Amino acid sequence: MQKLLGLLIFVGILTSCSKDSSKVEFDEASDYYPLVVGAWHVYDVDSIYYNDFEVPVLIDTLTYQVREELTDTFYDLSGNLSYEITRSKRSGNDTTDVEDVDWKISDVWWVKVNGGNIERVEENIQYVSLLNPVKEGLEWDGNAFNYIESWDFKYENVDQPYGTFPNTVTVNQKQEDVVIIYKDYKEVYAKGVGLVSRTRIDVESQATSNPVPIIDKAEKGFQFFQTLKDYYIPN
Repeated sequence: MQKLLGLLIFVGILTSCSKDSSKVEFDEASDYYPLVVGAWHVYDVDSIYYNDFEVPVLIDTLTYQVREELTDTFYDLSGNLSYEITRSKRSGNDTTDVEDVDWKISDVWWVKVNGGNIERVEENIQYVSLLNPVKEGLEWDGNAFNYIESWDFKYENVDQPYGTFPNTVTVNQKQEDVVIIYKDYKEVYAKGVGLVSRTRIDVESQATSNPVPIIDKAEKGFQFFQTLKDYYIPN
């Protein structure tokens, strides 16, 4: 009887350990997008635009900085607490360093947590930026609440380092490389920090006889790179 009781206790312990070891906990989407009034992020932006109306193709480059600050809160029509994002821009020139230029408010966006998801409204277009929970390979329609065609956003490289940030996640938003079109849209978020990198490449080339990659012979479209330079998040 004692042996049987001991065996039952042993099996119970093994079962309990098995259940605990199989339990997997995932990060919350909000872990990668701190929402605190007063928080701000400054980004360096580099962009390239291709104008195929000119012969040869006119290539225009632009470098500037963007500052995003959470300046206020309000409740939307669905009762969700939303945060106002005040966006400012500044750019330098050959004689003036960008750091010496005053910020000028360019627009106001907002962001909210809805069902654990992070949703941003940019220029009146709502995106599901981060889905909850943050899990490798998880997919969702980032354009579920706007008029743009469905894009399957996907989590990649969860908990992987990116640059100087030890714990990040990449949101692969759209990739396409077919004949004359090349697209690469992705964002990288750092845990406890927020957005640290945004890439948007959308170019075309009709030079099909040229074997080099489309991005190296682009005739139309744009390339956009936004990289975090500095940030502050109040405690």
